[in-house]
Amino acid sequence: MNILVCEDNVMTLRTIEFALKKAGYAVFKAEDGDQGIRVLAEEEIDLVITDINMPYTKGLELVRHINTNLEPKIPVIVVSGITNKETKEHALELGAEGYMTKPFDLDAMVDMVKSVSAKN
Repeated sequence: MNILVCEDNVMTLRTIEFALKKAGYAVFKAEDGDQGIRVLAEEEIDLVITDINMPYTKGLELVRHINTNLEPKIPVIVVSGITNKETKEHALELGAEGYMTKPFDLDAMVDMVKSVSAKN
């Protein structure tokens, strides 16, 4: 399974990458939403994990892009430091299938990846 991780914090990106690779997933990385859109155009991605606050194309714009422009639909999990209910609800309304707040437990993130990918 190919997972795209869009995260502008290099340490968080490396941590997520390590956990996903340890769980047996192939990981593609992007440090902003624009890079993420390019990776989605070039690679066969099965799931996206994205932060919200990134340079250029923000995470919620990326969720909207994926759910508006890509077929078949690619499941998205949002991982963000934004903890308010409204942002989480907005992400889910745009089509995200999961939302985790930072800091998060890596095992819980991998479990969410398994759960979301099993539904799709």
